[in-house]
Amino acid sequence: MGFRLGDKLDIGGLARIGKKVLGETSRIGHKIATTGNRVVNTVERVPVLGTALAPATGVARSALGLVQNVSDLADVGSTALGGAESIIRSGQEAIRTGDTLGAISALREGQKFAKDNKSNLERARKVATDSTSLVRGSGSAFKESGKNLRTGVSGAIRGSLSDP
Repeated sequence: MGFRLGDKLDIGGLARIGKKVLGETSRIGHKIATTGNRVVNTVERVPVLGTALAPATGVARSALGLVQNVSDLADVGSTALGGAESIIRSGQEAIRTGDTLGAISALREGQKFAKDNKSNLERARKVATDSTSLVRGSGSAFKESGKNLRTGVSGAIRGSLSDP
């Protein structure tokens, strides 16, 4: 009973699962970004509330931009996994049939694929760095918004009490 790489490892199946996960991540992320932008736009249109919550809505816009970037990267990843799946299948078929030239061709395709997708990896790293800095800076913006909201509400209450 020998070990045959093409039969024992179903990497293509893992690529299919990854493609589905990334596709769903992209779909949900785009929905969150679209809905979130609508909510932020609505809050900003309310005169007192929009002014008071300006720091928080700025952070929310940054977070929604980050969600959009992650969704876009998930799209790219899903497409890349589709290409990887094709290369894996051709390599598995070449190994299964004993086609040495086909296996070498699949290897070369894989190397070219890795070079072509290196920029996507760099972009993913940048998104991860951006998310860390966004989380660190969001606390002060929400404190400022809370302070502005308290000041605005207390001013509105004082103004309404002083009106005859």
